[in-house]
Amino acid sequence: MAVRTRVAGRLDNGFVLPVDLARPLAAAACKTLPATALAPLLQRYGFEGASCITARGRGALTTGEIAWSTYPAAWPALYRRAAHAAVDLRLTRTRYRVSPYLWDAADAAGDERSQRFIGDAARFGICSGVALSLHDGAARQVALTFDSPLSPLTTDRREAVIAALGDLVLIAMALHEGAGSWRVTETAPHQPAGPQLTPRECECLKFAAYGMTSADIGNKLCVTERTVNFHFGRLRRKLGALNRPEAIAKGVILGFVTLD
Repeated sequence: MAVRTRVAGRLDNGFVLPVDLARPLAAAACKTLPATALAPLLQRYGFEGASCITARGRGALTTGEIAWSTYPAAWPALYRRAAHAAVDLRLTRTRYRVSPYLWDAADAAGDERSQRFIGDAARFGICSGVALSLHDGAARQVALTFDSPLSPLTTDRREAVIAALGDLVLIAMALHEGAGSWRVTETAPHQPAGPQLTPRECECLKFAAYGMTSADIGNKLCVTERTVNFHFGRLRRKLGALNRPEAIAKGVILGFVTLD
């Protein structure tokens, strides 16, 4: 019986892949965004999109963002604004594993925030797929996701994805190696990563961490209690916190609050 072999190809960074994978990935690496160049490769395995998600922290305190994606810009913006990284099952279920994770929204269960993520993702045609977690030099979790609008998954589709897992792992590793070149857009230098708080919001958060009420903080800053509550409403939304204690905890983790 003849043995089928795959010719090896090499990317500029030295990463060796079968040539049928190396060529489209090398083409994608030459683009500011990988969407167009990656599309044929994704379609080969039955996926419509791919994303690279970076995250820090654990549990409800996880913060993260979509570093690059083949989906419209509205999806990364919503993902960050809604603080979906804390409940995204593609992150939560791969954080301590290196093997690929095959997920299906039809099988997902969780609390209200988890279901909100499932609903928001479905609006962009993200209903199932494969996720793989890696890490970068800054000790962040980096998840590469291959996504599809299909859900629930049929037995045939699951078997097809499982058969392609070896290629998907290679693709994910190559994308991770070259993702840095795709994270640069015309506006990226002006968009700091992670939530950004104003100096006044940081002051309110720090005083609250020391147990001060809104009235106490207002007296300290010479503003009304209503103004303090306004600042807290804004900073909670930025941090994706449900309440003041969670906002304080996230503020400490992200370095907005230093407890002397």
